Amino acid sequence: MAVPRVFPLSCVVQQYAWGKMGSSSEVAQLLASSDPLAQISEDKPYAELWMGTHPRGDAKILDNRITQKTLGQWIAENQDCLGSKVKDTFNGNLPFLFKVLSVETALSIQAHPNKELAEKLHLQAPQHYPDANHKPEMAIALTSFQGLCGFRPVEEIVTFLKKVPEFQFLVGDDAAAQLKQSMSRDSQAVASALQSCFSHLMKSEKKVVVEQLNLLVKRISQQGGHGCLPGWVQCFGLRFSTPLSKWNTKRGPTRWPVGNLAFLFRSLWIEALG
Repeated sequence: MAVPRVFPLSCVVQQYAWGKMGSSSEVAQLLASSDPLAQISEDKPYAELWMGTHPRGDAKILDNRITQKTLGQWIAENQDCLGSKVKDTFNGNLPFLFKVLSVETALSIQAHPNKELAEKLHLQAPQHYPDANHKPEMAIALTSFQGLCGFRPVEEIVTFLKKVPEFQFLVGDDAAAQLKQSMSRDSQAVASALQSCFSHLMKSEKKVVVEQLNLLVKRISQQGGHGCLPGWVQCFGLRFSTPLSKWNTKRGPTRWPVGNLAFLFRSLWIEALG
């Protein structure tokens, strides 16, 4: 009997805190429709559905005619399925991970390096950068969504520092003053000041971030809510301290520019990750 070339998979779900809850998540709906044994917990988030051979999410094969249990195992024993070029270039591995993402609130802030920087970071700190690949991404939005990408003009950041004391507290007086002074200097000075401000924020102790976030939420809750997960430093990034240029997009293809800070919220999209 010929080996089946097309077969159903049970794909792995990632339950990150920013995902939609329970059966309201399109990820949970896809899981339930593809795997009759899947059980959906209404009190848990279903953020991402992974279709591929990633070590943290190797898809299971749902076909008793196939001896291999996972897609990764099947590809390892059926290398011709990749084609000779892909097989030789990527050492017999599937070179991408296909995802569905169902987002309820802001994702973590991301900055994808280029290939050269990814390899350098992997060598310097493999515990933080376990992959030497730069993970290029291409996505197609299935719904309209909002995103943030790149730093705002320095003038706007300085204004936020004046108006938001919690933001100023986490960035620190010295870094804030450096940023203000950089407005009259060259681009290198601006870049250095931005790095200092952002680093101070992201390296703040979690306890301090929670304290300042609670103060901020209490102060602005009368203005319509805050939309952040408890204790997330990204909440400052979303609204203030990672001063990203906000953009909205309709359904369709998009990509994340290499080297820029970016994150998205409240959306549904499919994504191919290299």
